[in-house]
Amino acid sequence: MKPLTSPKGVGKASPLLAAIVVALLCGAAACASEEGTTPTCNQDLDGNGHIDNVDNGCNPFASCVVNGKVAPATECCKDLTGYELQACLYGYGAGPEPTGGAGGGGGGN
Repeated sequence: MKPLTSPKGVGKASPLLAAIVVALLCGAAACASEEGTTPTCNQDLDGNGHIDNVDNGCNPFASCVVNGKVAPATECCKDLTGYELQACLYGYGAGPEPTGGAGGGGGGN
């Protein structure tokens, strides 16, 4: 059986040993870092997990951008009707959570 390193410490195992030392040093640095920070946003989920539109919410709604400028949500949803319109407005924080929608198929053979 051949030794893993030469008597001078230079051989096949040296790159592996160097990688282990580097990994240990990086791991030690990661564990020594500062703890996470507390978010500075406002909680915007209600008891049912629905997003409420509040200033500086933690789960912000999308912004409607038309021609590079922020526009009312109705501008981005203008070609929609029914459930799709409700869902679109809700996605921009401009309407209540949609109710109903297209029913699923009944499966079958």
